Amino acid sequence: MRSKWITMLAGAIAAVVLVSVAIGLTSPDGKVGDQVKATPSATTETPEPTAKPPTTPAPSPDARPSAARAPATVAGSWPGRPAEVTGSGAAIDWCPAVRTTGAAEAVDVFGKRSVDAAACAAVEFVFGKRYSRLAIPRRSYAAQDLDFVLPALAPSTVAAFRPRINAFVAYPDDVDVRDELGLVVLRGEGTAAGAKHTSAGNGRVFYGKAFSTDGYRGRAAWVNPTWSKVTISVDRSKAEPRIVATLDASAAVPVFNTAKRRDDMLTVPTDATLFLRRDDGKTWKVGGWRITGGPYDYGRLKLK
Repeated sequence: MRSKWITMLAGAIAAVVLVSVAIGLTSPDGKVGDQVKATPSATTETPEPTAKPPTTPAPSPDARPSAARAPATVAGSWPGRPAEVTGSGAAIDWCPAVRTTGAAEAVDVFGKRSVDAAACAAVEFVFGKRYSRLAIPRRSYAAQDLDFVLPALAPSTVAAFRPRINAFVAYPDDVDVRDELGLVVLRGEGTAAGAKHTSAGNGRVFYGKAFSTDGYRGRAAWVNPTWSKVTISVDRSKAEPRIVATLDASAAVPVFNTAKRRDDMLTVPTDATLFLRRDDGKTWKVGGWRITGGPYDYGRLKLK
């Protein structure tokens, strides 16, 4: 009987030892009997994260498209111009982006450098004179408003151009008179009496108060200039040979779409043939031109 109790006692001791070993293997510190408190998971301890602000802030009211003023994206000189065109204001240099074609005869007569300068003068006239801030409609004009054209003209052409200026100042709404200028002069036809903004046609308006240029203050009047290669030939109908430069061009004036409340553009095409003569034996001046436009095109404002 005694041996039976001894056997039972030994078995109980062995069981305790086995349990202790098992706990020791599963507990990192090996301590028997320590109660490991459950650590709350990170998801229950960490509060919900605060929403991050958007990377692009919501536009302020002033940044929304408005007919009051053209957008800041069209600030500067000729936004959307080719990368080769440099400078600002009246000091734009178009020449690095000008290419010619058919110039072999002219090169023989005038030399390549002179022909390239003539082609550049043609492009400068189109974008510096034809596409000017004068295009934004205003109620009336003065003769001096067109003085900026005169330096590009040969002396004899200046004398012929002044009567055209006078006729335009007197009758700015006459289409034939405007065409004689060779310039883009938009008149805001269809603008209702008392309208806040000048009509640009097809549901668009010019920026700013009606028949004023304040909506383009600090903004370009024209964007996205494009033009073809300048085709060069020689005109021998005068006492001295002249260069004839022909090109297709276009540019767009920013306008506001009143229905869609967005910035749009009105693109005006040009087909120009310019007759150029050397005024002082070096500088090319415009002695005459044949300039026609084409159908206007409207679209969303996008710089090239």
